[in-house]
Amino acid sequence: MNLQFALLFIGIVIVAVVALTAYDMSRLRRPRPRSEVHLGDFPEDRAPIRPNLPDATREEGGEKFLRSDLDVTLREKPRAEVLRKEIRVLEEMATMPLNLKPGLQRRLRPRAEPGRQYLPDEKIDFVIDLPGEGPVMRDAALSVYKQNEYNLNKPRHLYGRHHRTERWSDLELDPGTTEYDDLKLVIQLTDPRGPIDESELNAFMQIGLKLADTLARPTKLPETFEAGMERAAALQGFCDTYDVIAGIHVVPASTPSFAGRAIEMAARQAGMELGARNMFHMKNEIAPGGRHLFSLANLDEPSAFDPAAWDSFVTDGLSLFMSVPCAFQPGVAFDRMVAAARMIADTLGGSLQDQNRRPLTDKGIAVIHHQIEEIEEKMRAFGIPPGSETALKLFNEAATP
Repeated sequence: MNLQFALLFIGIVIVAVVALTAYDMSRLRRPRPRSEVHLGDFPEDRAPIRPNLPDATREEGGEKFLRSDLDVTLREKPRAEVLRKEIRVLEEMATMPLNLKPGLQRRLRPRAEPGRQYLPDEKIDFVIDLPGEGPVMRDAALSVYKQNEYNLNKPRHLYGRHHRTERWSDLELDPGTTEYDDLKLVIQLTDPRGPIDESELNAFMQIGLKLADTLARPTKLPETFEAGMERAAALQGFCDTYDVIAGIHVVPASTPSFAGRAIEMAARQAGMELGARNMFHMKNEIAPGGRHLFSLANLDEPSAFDPAAWDSFVTDGLSLFMSVPCAFQPGVAFDRMVAAARMIADTLGGSLQDQNRRPLTDKGIAVIHHQIEEIEEKMRAFGIPPGSETALKLFNEAATP
């Protein structure tokens, strides 16, 4: 009997939760549809009183850091807007693949992922189609491609549709006996090093023609050479605009410097580990996006730490930083970085500063967070969300060959 009552109670709770969720959803106004945004068209900024992004950043070396001293009117978000974003986050988290070995796959020799369809990224790739009725052997096609690709610098691939299974794969990851019906030769139009130039795109097209001649296949171009160059320029403009860093300094408050052993202990207590480039990193364990949510560097030059000299190492400060376009849900990642910065400051007896070496207040943190949310929305409107596979190809140097 007790079990029946317990099951009945659970059923009532589930029905109540579903009903409340449906009620909240019914109160949401259907958002006005965005005007269609094609690649190369930046979404319209309907709030001209807000500073544009180039004005909202300051150069530090070759990077752009978000500022905390902007005159931004912070507003409390309507419940409907908050609920919409929470629902979107839950949907993304529910559908994303779990990575049970974070970072490991990136270090291993590339190999085909079971069940994955290897196809061009239509947002950033230039494509040459090589259709055919009869099958072509993998080695016959790949040998022509490999003999000529040394002229190319941008990421490129040769994809094929399997003769019997209809599955698309990367020829470099397949066995030599694989047969294909159709082929697609693709090259990325821009990457962290910049956009493709005319000579490289022309060299790429010549490889397509050599493949067509050798394999006796026609070539089909979904877009012209000129259109490809225009799209490369538009993508580079997108990268130049949104390739920004959010940073926080931790500096001594009551002592002249931080000692090495104390830094190591504080970083580890905050959940960070010493890794690439001899910096501390907060690993991205499950979510999409880059391998690290954010990193901790020495504020002095050089920025790297020397683990062999912890006992004698001292510094005038530390710098936590994150790449906004490479972070999945960058606002959440920034909140975690702020929490880590505060924990490290408390442990070391330090205080927080912004990139201008001024005290970083709660308002300053809110201003940076506000800018990050705007960047996320504008990147989504462009069709390339932060932390997506496409975003990592554009902004993350580790993703380039």
